[in-house]
Amino acid sequence: MLQYDVLSTAIAASQTDAAVFAGPARIKGMVVGVPAGGGTLTIKNGSAGTTVFSFVAPAAAQSLNISVPGDGIRCTNGIYVTTPAGMTATVFYG
Repeated sequence: MLQYDVLSTAIAASQTDAAVFAGPARIKGMVVGVPAGGGTLTIKNGSAGTTVFSFVAPAAAQSLNISVPGDGIRCTNGIYVTTPAGMTATVFYG
């Protein structure tokens, strides 16, 4: 079992490839603030890397907790998030 500190970074709305953490890490979970119009949250492995997580939120204002199973999603080139207008995200990683 992997043991490491879990940290978090908040990402504001309307961001493109915003850095959560620039080094290797694993995504453990997130809290997403969804606007009334919904939208798609995207997370990449590296600022110009491949998409490792994409979430299409329903059109209903709410706050959602998303848990990532197992040891999390591995990002060797850093964790980078894109949020649409009105959507925020706090990403937990280690």
